[in-house]
Amino acid sequence: MIKTSIAEMQSNPVPVGAIILYGSQRGDYGKSKFATIHHMDTVGDKPLIMPGRPMSEKDLASIYKGLSSVQDTQSTIWLDQKILAKGTDRMIWWTPAETRPMFFKHSSHVKNTFDGSAVCPVPALVWLSIQGKGLYLFAVKEPGRPSQNSTLFQAPFFNVWGRGLVCTGNATLPREAEMWDPKAWEIFFFGSHFTHPNFVMKDRLIKGKHPVNFWKEVVATPPDKFPENRLVRMPLTIQDLLDPLVVDKLNKLPRPTGEF
Repeated sequence: MIKTSIAEMQSNPVPVGAIILYGSQRGDYGKSKFATIHHMDTVGDKPLIMPGRPMSEKDLASIYKGLSSVQDTQSTIWLDQKILAKGTDRMIWWTPAETRPMFFKHSSHVKNTFDGSAVCPVPALVWLSIQGKGLYLFAVKEPGRPSQNSTLFQAPFFNVWGRGLVCTGNATLPREAEMWDPKAWEIFFFGSHFTHPNFVMKDRLIKGKHPVNFWKEVVATPPDKFPENRLVRMPLTIQDLLDPLVVDKLNKLPRPTGEF
């Protein structure tokens, strides 16, 4: 959070620029569709907003850097090491291989589903939340914090499509105020019912075993760790998730057979 005040400035401040946000609802800045940046001029003794241009990430970074130079040091926010990257509309983070409570519920969409729950081992995961686009989830095999070059694997869970997008179903998404809270997204995902695989292609969600049979066995007798040899490699690295057009890139990946 940036806190500035007029008293912090060494000379009398004057308007030097303006940002105009465009959206569908006045006052709801969080849902703005785009922004323009404008030079300020003076006519007589009155400031005048001049014609502008689309605002870029470079503009935003420059403005943030300038404001940060006068921020109150008390407002510095500690970032957990699990955060890999943040952008103006997205956050990427990772969680190590661990155990999670998981809840399975029978679904009418697929014949072979089941009811059950257990504390199950899950692989290390890379999470991508994008404002207005939802949650994407992938697995990784690194024992520690992954790098930009780390290979991504299919998240081996029900309710996840072949391109990594999480199906929300009737689950309640984190509130807008929780957009930048990884824990809120993790609770949303693992607190939901796992109902069915989102596609039927063999060896595409989990190698060598039908996904429903695999998770039935895990729930019945949870192993000490998730078997990483079951993970399905994707033609992606974490670097790809940094691309501003990552959603378009993911949408171009081949769809698994029987995806619904």
